[in-house]
Amino acid sequence: MAKLYLRIAGLFSWRIVHILRRLGLTVAGGAAVAAASVTLTGCAVDVGWDPTPPYGWDDTFYDPSLEGCWRLHSINSRYVSGYSVNYLYFNGRGRGEYLYYTDGRPCTENTAYWCQHSTSGNSYYQINIQYESSYSPTTMNYWFTDGGDTLWMQWRNSYGLQTYVYVYDPRMPW
Repeated sequence: MAKLYLRIAGLFSWRIVHILRRLGLTVAGGAAVAAASVTLTGCAVDVGWDPTPPYGWDDTFYDPSLEGCWRLHSINSRYVSGYSVNYLYFNGRGRGEYLYYTDGRPCTENTAYWCQHSTSGNSYYQINIQYESSYSPTTMNYWFTDGGDTLWMQWRNSYGLQTYVYVYDPRMPW
């Protein structure tokens, strides 16, 4: 019964966070958002995981425009569907979740993130995301379009320039 209550609270918290985000407000206490994250089942979880900002990131902040759940829409201009879809959830306080599928099974992994002003010239901001299951954090430029409902993330790796486009999704995927 308690889990059902938390799941229902989680459904409403996504809408509340989105409404507050559209009004330019942030959720400081986040009790409903915390309740929502409790219901997610993890595939890679370490309770003692507490990462720190990457070396050289001394002037970091948490961008309130990132708060909420973002669904992957495309990778390098190619539409993503089915089990290739993943989600990023940012809680506004430097923590979140990466939600994805493994063999058709939904999984959740903790993330930590920090933002700073970009020096690349491609965007005003960059974000460093650390995934719980990886020792290799990812740093990328990011920006918004469509009134803040589309999140663009871009970085360069050994395969070339990577561009991931996420759209704001007010519902919990699982």
